[in-house]
Amino acid sequence: MDPAFAGNDACLPCHEREYKAHHNSFHDTSLRPATISGLGPATPPTGVVPLAGYAIDAKGEGFELRRGEGDALEKRQLNYALGSGKLGVTYVSITGEQLMETKMSYFPPYKLWEKTPGQEVHTENDRPFGREHPTTEGRMCLGCHTTALPVQGLQVARSFYGVGCESCHGPGKAHIEAVKSASSDLKMEKLGKRPPSRLNEMCGKCHRTANAVDLDTPEVNLTHRFQPYALQRSSCRTKDNEPLSCLFCHDPHQNVSDDKPPYERVCKSCHGGALEGINAATRAAVRTSKPCPVSPKQNCIQCHMRPKTVFPLTSVPAKMADHLISPPGMGTMRKNPTLGPAVNTFK
Repeated sequence: MDPAFAGNDACLPCHEREYKAHHNSFHDTSLRPATISGLGPATPPTGVVPLAGYAIDAKGEGFELRRGEGDALEKRQLNYALGSGKLGVTYVSITGEQLMETKMSYFPPYKLWEKTPGQEVHTENDRPFGREHPTTEGRMCLGCHTTALPVQGLQVARSFYGVGCESCHGPGKAHIEAVKSASSDLKMEKLGKRPPSRLNEMCGKCHRTANAVDLDTPEVNLTHRFQPYALQRSSCRTKDNEPLSCLFCHDPHQNVSDDKPPYERVCKSCHGGALEGINAATRAAVRTSKPCPVSPKQNCIQCHMRPKTVFPLTSVPAKMADHLISPPGMGTMRKNPTLGPAVNTFK
């Protein structure tokens, strides 16, 4: 493991509020060991997995996949679970230098097995238990669910499971030593000073920016799942013509709230409202725009960030707010050849 990383617990003495808010959050639990004690509510039901062609068996504290009988019997141990369980969990198996992603994922809120997102269409890498990824691709998968990867291979140290403090703030060992020595250089950037576009790039490492979306596929319209990409393409801008930052609305240390009024306060901070209850970074960045002529005080989200089905190629009923902020009746993205292949505009 990279010795420059310290782990979340090293941040607790100085950043107790943030540590406690983040601990056991969806980010913090985005990678767990595939064990009964590690998974809790995200534990998969054992037995035959519908439409998968395999079954899941409990084996002590862990789980393994099984298919066939007799001489044709095949088994694979499950090592990790990707996903917090807020919506779904995908289980993976590590064999040597390959990561196998099960072709069916479990969605605990609905007690439902469904095709793993991205595996709805078969490829040459699909195997009976799921899709095989070589080391480079496997590390990319794990990288968005861990704080730090091993220098080589796919076995993650337990202290770095989940998206932790250093996933966003960077390695912390040098920072901790600088604080202990009372150095004027704290060896860590203050993220609040970054412009919105750079903050979105940071979130977009996993939640995707425009550069990571294939504009020639249905991904182009997944503006609810790839939020930084959608904000980059939204008409809403700061007074410096920057896109809205993810952090204008969300505290990255805690789970996203379903409570709409705090988000609508951000909308109204630009659109004819007051600045009460708005964080300082947002207050400094917002520009004044006209109030909404239809509903100036409420319903901003349901009209301008209309919910979309999260996994449209499955039966999972979950919906998510579209982050391509747009007038009602708009919001489908298309390629704009005059602005280059990575730029989209409203249809």
